Amino acid sequence: MTIGSGIGLLATLFYSVLVPFLVNDRHLAYNEISQYYTVIGIISFIASLCFAAGFLILIINTVKKNKVIYDQFPKSID
Repeated sequence: MTIGSGIGLLATLFYSVLVPFLVNDRHLAYNEISQYYTVIGIISFIASLCFAAGFLILIINTVKKNKVIYDQFPKSID
């Protein structure tokens, strides 16, 4: 989950900081910029899948731990 979040954050920074810098500094055409967007879009999609898988594993583990509540407390002698 952390890996997916980190890669997603890097992709967001790429979109919001690096791409405008590349467009203004190098005067790239739309065709060249679209290649960057395609590659980062694929990486961002993989990162979102990693995040979703990690989040699903977290939820499954949390639900499994809550099923065994009756064994956590000693029996009453009353």
